[in-house]
Amino acid sequence: MFILHLIQAEFGDSLLIQYGSEQSPKYFLIDGGPKHVYNNFLRGELESIVGEGGELEVVAVSHVDNDHIVGILDLLTELKGQEDNNETHFLKIKDFWLNTFAGTIDTTNSLTQRINSIFANAASNSVNMPGTGIAVNGINEGNKVTTLCNILGIPMNEAATQDIFRVGSPNAPMTYGNLTITIVGPTKENLDALKAEWEEWIANQENALGAQNFNVLSMSDKSIPNLSSIAFLIEGSGRSMLFTGDGRGDHLMEGLKKKGMLTNGQMHVEVLKVAHHGSDRNVNRKFFENITADIYVISANGENRNPDYATLSWIIESANDAGRQIEIVITNETPNTTKIQQDYKPAVWGYSMRFIPNGAHSTIV
Repeated sequence: MFILHLIQAEFGDSLLIQYGSEQSPKYFLIDGGPKHVYNNFLRGELESIVGEGGELEVVAVSHVDNDHIVGILDLLTELKGQEDNNETHFLKIKDFWLNTFAGTIDTTNSLTQRINSIFANAASNSVNMPGTGIAVNGINEGNKVTTLCNILGIPMNEAATQDIFRVGSPNAPMTYGNLTITIVGPTKENLDALKAEWEEWIANQENALGAQNFNVLSMSDKSIPNLSSIAFLIEGSGRSMLFTGDGRGDHLMEGLKKKGMLTNGQMHVEVLKVAHHGSDRNVNRKFFENITADIYVISANGENRNPDYATLSWIIESANDAGRQIEIVITNETPNTTKIQQDYKPAVWGYSMRFIPNGAHSTIV
């Protein structure tokens, strides 16, 4: 058995994998969505699918953005509250995956200290840094998750050979029951480049504030934690699913190439979780020509225009050109999903599109 449950996560991500056997199912949770998703959707789905008193073999946070990590923080906070009240945890977490900012980028903690100083300086001068605030808040949430895992005694990154998950750590595929999981991103080169971008951004902000130049730019999309996303391929029971977090398509291709998973530069899976909620900043048509799937999964609700019209058109056009019938599964209907179906008639272009019923319940692919 190898089933994917797509959890309603509004503008974020949350996915639950069910594997093993019908008699003894096991579960792997990926991300928890932004604020309110845990209470409104994820908590109920865990109780319904996993069951009270059940176990999660792995909880994996792809990266420390708020729209992926806050629901997981809410889950851990509930478990902590139950422990404080001498109550039995409603479920058990056996392993936890998280690439923290400290573990991947700021191993000496010096960058975090400089970031905090920048924010304190900006706040005292009434400088608004909204885009940057989102990224830094995600870093802080990652630290909170680490603290709660330590308090609750939940092992972290035990399967990684260097305390973080990236290509080569671990080098060999991991086995979970009937599943084989291979880490295909980020690469060491991705993380090194991301660290350099953070260092450059911090230096620029320090120089600007030091010169009393309070027109401080918010962080570019390239520099937020998306590029540290853990990406992995899961195979089992004759199925294959590729999970991409919010990573970039070219980085994913690089990771797949390093792992020897491309044939003539291409790869086909049954299910592709489209990166970054279908944003056209992370992919292009060539990516969908090279990485193909039978089912494309997108978690989005129209915020930031996601999924982008261009992304949907690239998926549909590349599949049609190759003569492939595909399905696109999206958590919510949005203006772009409506328009794409008007412009690209499903019966003509050879695809189908479905959504989570009522925007509330998990669907299975």
